[in-house]
Order: sequence, then C-alpha cells, then structure tokens
Amino acid sequence: MTKKRIEWIDVAKGITIIFMIIGHTSTLPRQLIPLIYSFHMPLFIILSGMTYKIPQNKSDIKNNIKKNIKKLLIPYFIVILICIFIQFLKNNSLFNFELLIKEIVKQFLWGNGCSYIFLGHNFNGVGPIWFLITLFFSKILFDYINLNLKNNYNRMIIFSFILLLGIEIGALYWLPQGFDLVFVFIFYLYIGYWYQNEFKKIKVNKTICFIAMFLIWTICLGFKFNIEIAMRSYPYGLLCILQSLSASYCIIELCKFFTNIDILKKLFSNIGKLTLIILCIHSIEQCLIEWKNYEINVFIVCVFRVVLCILLSFLFNYAKNIITRQLKKCKL
Repeated sequence: MTKKRIEWIDVAKGITIIFMIIGHTSTLPRQLIPLIYSFHMPLFIILSGMTYKIPQNKSDIKNNIKKNIKKLLIPYFIVILICIFIQFLKNNSLFNFELLIKEIVKQFLWGNGCSYIFLGHNFNGVGPIWFLITLFFSKILFDYINLNLKNNYNRMIIFSFILLLGIEIGALYWLPQGFDLVFVFIFYLYIGYWYQNEFKKIKVNKTICFIAMFLIWTICLGFKFNIEIAMRSYPYGLLCILQSLSASYCIIELCKFFTNIDILKKLFSNIGKLTLIILCIHSIEQCLIEWKNYEINVFIVCVFRVVLCILLSFLFNYAKNIITRQLKKCKL
C-alpha cells in the first residue's frame, strides 16, 4: 500500500531545496544569506519529522534502519565517490591510487559538509551531501529515544536538553559524521513530529500566531544573524533557534496557501517529491563547477543552477522509472 503524500509538505520541500541551491552560491549578496539560512536547513529537518511514525518495537527500528540505508546511506556514499573522482580528475591525480584511496577513507570517516582539522588531521568537507549521513544517524537515535519515552512532555524536555548538548559539543569539536549535529537534528525532527501530531490539538488563533512568528523572524533578520548548522554557528544561542522555528512556521503556512493555487502546487510539489535526487545532483554540480571563477551575474548563476539541478533530477527519475519497469517485466 502506497503511503499518501501530504501536498503542502511536498510544496515546502520543493521551495526549500530551491533556496538551498541558491544559498550555496558563493557570490550571493550577503544581504540574502541571513534570510535563506534562517530557515532552509532547519525546515528540511522539521519536514522529515512531520512524516515520522514512532516505532512500536525494536523490529520497527531495524526495519527503519534498513530502509534508511537504502534511502540515505547508499546515495551518500555514491555521491561522495563521484565527487572525489571529479576532484582528482580536475587535479590530474586520478591515477595516484594511494592518495585516492586515502582520500576516500578520510571522506567516508569525516562526513561533514565543511573542511576541518580534527585530531591533527586535515579533513576536506564532503559538500551538501553531508545532510544525508547526519540525518541517517539522527533517525536511528530518534527512534530509540521515542521507543523508550512515551510521554510527549518528557520527550520535549529531553530533546531540548540534547539540543543544548549538541550546540555545546559543536562549539568545542566537530565530530566525525556530524555526530554533534545529530543532537541538533533530533530536536528539529521532534518539532516536526510535534507540529504535525500535537500542535493542531492546541486551540490557537492562526492569524495571531502567524503575525507573532513573522515579527520574531523579521526582527531577528533586522539584526542580521542566522543559524548555520553545518558551520555550528548559533549566534545569540536560543534566540537563533527561536528565529529558525519562527521562520520555518511562516514558510510552512505560506506553502499551505500555495496548495490553493494549482500551478504553484503542481510545480513545487513535483520538485518536492525529488528533493533527495536534487540534493545529490546539486552536490555533484557544486563539486564540478566553481562558479566563483566565472564573471557571470549572480542572478543568472542562481537561476541556471536551480534549473539545471531540477531538470537533471527529473531526467534521472524518469530513466530510473523506465529501468525499474523493464526489470519488473524481465522478472515476470
């Protein structure tokens, strides 16, 4: 039985992945960075939590791990391998097998988006694809905690404490596989789960709530600060977290409104269904082309990158579906 998709969540994923690609453009005007980074990564994690189901037993957790190995881990390793080969081709050192194997091992062990010196060793960042490995471990830990904690109040307390722990660890050391960020991720995962399952039970005036959240978001933007999870940057501490939650809430409500406009609903929901593929294509594209080396208008660069990644993702998905259908016919 195919699980019914929630249209506004797909719309939100589609909009967020577009802003992620734009946000990764190094020549982007600095004024736009706080706006994009205030929500794009937290919202991605929150949206993952919205479709989450609490496991009922350890068997459910094992099944979830198997599913996420296929969905998150395998694409992560494939993209890393492709990006390493691209880098070695660009440096004319592809046949330096000793260096190539060493880099593959280091990248697999490190798994963070940005370069960092850890225990005296320099590790290169793996790029945007870091999100998948951190989400993979986050979901495992999230499952185990939720299986053993039955009360939502206790869950909120524990996840809030774990968030603070993750921020403090990240300020001291960046852990391999982004494991300090796992503690940050599971807080946002729970916020997504709580919003979708518990928030609607609370009687609240949606208009007043939206205005309040929008004011918090814009006031924080006025002070020109934003969360940047990959860099472990949380300016003003919990105020930064509040800003990301407020911004995410506003984007969510905007996406719900977009589902009333048929053309926007179809456009963004179709993009949202392919966010995993788009993330992989974008990671390869970012490794392949260094846009800062070209004197091209930043608006043109952003539009080209977005269109390129989306088109290639649709083509890849189309080809994958054809191959899958052919394989099924062969089995029959």
